[in-house]
Amino acid sequence: MTLSYAWRLVCLSCAVFFLIHLAVGAAVALGAPAAIRLAERFSPRRAAGFLLWLRLLPAMSAAVVVAAVCVPSYLWLEPNAGVEHVGSACLAAAVLGSAVWIFGGVRAGRAALRSRRLVRLEQPCLALAGFLRPRLIVSPAVRAVLTAEQFEAALAHERAHWASRDNLKRLLLLLAPGLLPFCPGFGRMERAWRRFTEWAADDSAAAGSARRSLSLAAALVRVARLQTRPVVLPLATSLLGEGPDLAARVTRLLHPAPRRATAERSGLPLGAAAALAAAFGAILLHPATLGAAHRLLERLME
Repeated sequence: MTLSYAWRLVCLSCAVFFLIHLAVGAAVALGAPAAIRLAERFSPRRAAGFLLWLRLLPAMSAAVVVAAVCVPSYLWLEPNAGVEHVGSACLAAAVLGSAVWIFGGVRAGRAALRSRRLVRLEQPCLALAGFLRPRLIVSPAVRAVLTAEQFEAALAHERAHWASRDNLKRLLLLLAPGLLPFCPGFGRMERAWRRFTEWAADDSAAAGSARRSLSLAAALVRVARLQTRPVVLPLATSLLGEGPDLAARVTRLLHPAPRRATAERSGLPLGAAAALAAAFGAILLHPATLGAAHRLLERLME
């Protein structure tokens, strides 16, 4: 197929995105079990952050390569010679790259529509719905069954979700191309991330207090008894979470693990991270790098 200068850039960008995402995504999916086992050694908050960035790594790395290498090398070195032939392999990769983004958009759109129906649910629930301006939804039945102390612990749990922007992170996971069911490791990683976010919110609500831990555990049990089935919505964090993890959460609250003697290491200082980003950008924008990238793009178009 012959395409114009601009459409060749679009085609190449989608194709490169798909190929980079496929390679990095396969590595992440294969390493998902080991990553989850490693995350279990961290605190729930850090474990959730680690799995979130690892899950988003394929899409982020592919987007960086397209924006920092593919587009600049094409605009700098590709002559504007009108229409040129683009091979079927490049077209196929471009179509697949577009498809995974469309799939992510459709998945996020459906999740947003489902989450808007939360206020019309007949099931008793206590949940934080929405990602731009989250709203707390409390069913009258839930408010009636909880004591003041239990209700305050449940609200603290949802405030922890709000403070960490967990619903917005859920949206990012839905938008990020997953290539499912070809990469089932992504699904395992997302389920582990949701479990750790609930544990982190529980820990924040308990704040190291045995009394608050007991109140939150009692609230979980009482709300669970009201529901005939778990209320699971993609862009809402309910008090009961995913449901199957409820027993483990109650056990953690009733028998909290002892605090570690040593603090966890923090991430890279901001200055070091900026220096690494600047060095990486200089390498990507070096003429030799762009020239090699352009030669690869020409091979891809054949």
